[in-house]
Amino acid sequence: MDKRWVLYPKTSEDLTEQLLNNRQIQNREKFLNPLLTHLTDSRKLFPEIEKATERIKRAIKNKELVYIYGDYDVDGITGSAILWETINFLGGEVMPYIPSRHSEGYGLHTEALKHLAKKGAKVVISVDCGVTAIEQSKLAKKINIDLIITDHHQPQESLPKPYALIHTTSLSGSGVAFRLAENLLENFGKSSDKQFFRNLELASLGTVADMVPLTNDNRIIVSNGLSLLSKTERLGLQALYQEAGVGSRIGIYEVGFAISPRLNAMGRMQNALDSLRLLLTRDKVRAEKLALNLSKINKDRQDQTKRVFDHAKSQIEKKFSEKSFLIVESENYPEGVVGLVASRLVETFYKPTAVIGKGEKVFKGSARSIGNFNITQAISTQEKILVSHGGHPMAAGFSIEGKNIPKFRENLEDIAKKDISDDDFIPKLKVDWELKLNEIDQNLLKIIKQLEPFGIGNPEPVFLTKVLEIVEVKRIGKESQHLRLFVKDSFGNTISGVGFGFGSQNFTKGEIIDVVYNLRENTWNSRKTIEARIKDIKKQISI
Repeated sequence: MDKRWVLYPKTSEDLTEQLLNNRQIQNREKFLNPLLTHLTDSRKLFPEIEKATERIKRAIKNKELVYIYGDYDVDGITGSAILWETINFLGGEVMPYIPSRHSEGYGLHTEALKHLAKKGAKVVISVDCGVTAIEQSKLAKKINIDLIITDHHQPQESLPKPYALIHTTSLSGSGVAFRLAENLLENFGKSSDKQFFRNLELASLGTVADMVPLTNDNRIIVSNGLSLLSKTERLGLQALYQEAGVGSRIGIYEVGFAISPRLNAMGRMQNALDSLRLLLTRDKVRAEKLALNLSKINKDRQDQTKRVFDHAKSQIEKKFSEKSFLIVESENYPEGVVGLVASRLVETFYKPTAVIGKGEKVFKGSARSIGNFNITQAISTQEKILVSHGGHPMAAGFSIEGKNIPKFRENLEDIAKKDISDDDFIPKLKVDWELKLNEIDQNLLKIIKQLEPFGIGNPEPVFLTKVLEIVEVKRIGKESQHLRLFVKDSFGNTISGVGFGFGSQNFTKGEIIDVVYNLRENTWNSRKTIEARIKDIKKQISI
């Protein structure tokens, strides 16, 4: 797919300043020095955090049964583990409850709360869900449950009125849970205990997995938590690292592409409780069995994702390729993979996309967006024909009866046609800085590294170099799907680059190209070199 290169206007001769300006970073000191002491005061973030803390503290002292009601994705699972482990550490009677994606679906549920009340729950703490649970909050009061909602999703016009509401959209769900747990530990005089750092590693895992902007407090959590993940004492994570084949250094890539998919797979395909057990277990044999099972389930998830993607892609190409909002549905799409497939379809067609599969009672859909199109807002306009809905500006989930899908498709198409221009359907590749090859050195790498970790809101710096001659071209990978280029400029400066997925493109020795890329340090046989990770190539003319 052709991309439009957009070079940021030059605002500084200093590369660090330019990169910070491009990312619209206001607090430079906090960004470049992401210290835990720079975290926003939790009392400013959450007006009701003291009320929640005091209630949990009373429950711990009086041995009242507390239930942690968590979402089934990685963000919810890690946040649930944080609060369960903290309350257990402080001496509380605490149990987890993770709803089934297939039989219950996302969010706080009336029947589940009634079930927990019968189990003897006096306090229920939601994790990564609940900000839209208005009726459930009313019910909790009637059945004598003190409901504490912790969530980070977009609220509706009216907020629920539980015992306490701990909500912000600036953190991940696990980040919100982490701050509540931090306040609890502080209240018990345990703020510097090892448990704080055990919580921090899980919060960083959940924050990366949920793809929230890695700026401000999220950046602080992840910057400090990733190093803890690399040396974790959690037997479950150690077993999962071994099963996933990741090394001793855990970074954004390892979390996003090896660890999170395995933890997520259980919630997508079966029940996420085993993922929670993996994070909490102190039994090595059990940890290894759970990690092996998660990997097996993840392989099944990969196979089903590919099957559904191939079918959905063919349906779009046959029926919907001209649509502004792509919607595909089938009773044969497992609801656990529809979000993954929607993401891949957006990458393929670069249009807002919803994929709908058959749940136990109604159809379940997941949607992903492009650019500035707020997909949750668009879907919320269809509230009258939906069973439920919620999400973020770029990702949403919903339930719908099959008879309403045609109307849903028609209405979303009308909204997209109105709100999205033709230009919006052309993916933009933002370029931070134009470089000459002789400017690429270790000092440049140091500037780049000080901005790590990279992610949403803080992308890896992207560079452009023009007028490069291809000296050597080689296709690599099992199916020759990748491209390795060796290029030089007019002064004889050279660099090697790899373009993943570029193997099908036709490039030959002697051609002149412009290249957009990231820079990475590559170590081979103890020798360090700087390599380009190619993001796009445009041909000029041959010499």
